[in-house]
Amino acid sequence: MSLWSWVNRPSELSKFTNPLFEANNLVIWPSVAPQSLQLWEVCVSLPFCFSFVHSIGIFLRWNRSSKYLDEAYEEMVNIIEYNKELQAKVNILRRQLAELETEDGMQESP
Repeated sequence: MSLWSWVNRPSELSKFTNPLFEANNLVIWPSVAPQSLQLWEVCVSLPFCFSFVHSIGIFLRWNRSSKYLDEAYEEMVNIIEYNKELQAKVNILRRQLAELETEDGMQESP
């Protein structure tokens, strides 16, 4: 089994997908305008950085502890799941309301 076959399995894909992602069937064109480009912050403390050589120079990025990020991510996932549950309940209640209004309209008409 290839790496991509494994990652693309629904049980594994959910671990790597941003829960805030919403699919968009429209074409998204990237912006390469200078004001759209963002450079990484330069890290001063080398033990916490990794570097890679670019054609222009060396860029450093600080690897922050992921403990709090993991907790925040889990909380975000929980909130999104709860929101989906509530949205499903709202949809059910709206359907029930529409059915009741339809029945009420039929009873009132002669």
